[in-house]
Amino acid sequence: MGPTADPHRRSTSSDTSTEELSPALLGAIQRIVTAALQEHVSVAAPPRLAPPPEAKVLEEEGAEEAPVPVLPAGRRRDIPRPEPPEVPPQWLACLEHLQKGLQDVKYQIEGAPEDERQGVPFTDAVMTDELPLNCRTPAIAETDGTTDPMEHLSRFENAAPLHRYTDGIKYRVFVTTFARAAQQWFNQLPVGAIENFQEFRSLFLHQFASSRKLRKTELSLFAVRQKDDEPLKEYLQRFNAAALEVPAATQEVKASAFSQELLDGDFFKSLAKKPVAKFDALLARAAKYINMEEAQAAKKETRGEKRKEIKEGHPPRNLVSTLEKENPLSKE
Repeated sequence: MGPTADPHRRSTSSDTSTEELSPALLGAIQRIVTAALQEHVSVAAPPRLAPPPEAKVLEEEGAEEAPVPVLPAGRRRDIPRPEPPEVPPQWLACLEHLQKGLQDVKYQIEGAPEDERQGVPFTDAVMTDELPLNCRTPAIAETDGTTDPMEHLSRFENAAPLHRYTDGIKYRVFVTTFARAAQQWFNQLPVGAIENFQEFRSLFLHQFASSRKLRKTELSLFAVRQKDDEPLKEYLQRFNAAALEVPAATQEVKASAFSQELLDGDFFKSLAKKPVAKFDALLARAAKYINMEEAQAAKKETRGEKRKEIKEGHPPRNLVSTLEKENPLSKE
């Protein structure tokens, strides 16, 4: 008798029982076999061959079978061997299909790297949607986990309707926008953990919540102050840039914040005399004072050049004034 098998010996890849296989692999094997049978075995099985006439006669008469003559060893090679029955081509195709499918399963069990054996975190229902031939990823930048996750998700969700992604395709396309830390996070998710895109969305935002940008409030606009000797035009440009980061700020809040941090000057006195409630009206009035400041700056530069020429002994040149004769403030 040969050596008895050790019941405690760990099974190798060649004698792995079905109890050790995951439900996903068992399902894959079942699908492979079913698909092969449905695709290749479409004809009835060959009819059973009738017994030879000699055998039928012996059965009816109850005669004894004739002894098989024993031939010398040298002549046994001359006995023609019966040819094996011809296998239908559909069965050969079926076996080839099964062999290829089982090789893929074997690769999943023992040939795939450790990280590839983990599978994907999507359920089977998500993976059933087939990718169309013209499927393309949206033209958005990748995220590595350090950028704002909400901005990245918003860009993807805005582009998804343009490509007409189904729910199953949306999962897989969104993963292609991951890089480095984001890709590593996705790879460690449990198999079958994600059932719908809303759940995937929540997991993504929760994981990279620390990378979200702090949203500025309306109070941040009151911290934008006009610097000493800063022209009104430059102050207005800085304030507008800050207001773009607070899209919820109303016209009234922006007008109040801009006026409060304005230096004491002609424009501030104008707003004190005739306040404005809307920021658009404030911009229209500010344009007049910006033009006046630029005209005064040009006049100051012209006078400086004239004094320099007189100081150096050169005759003064005819200068054309760039200022308006009438003060624009007198119209208010």
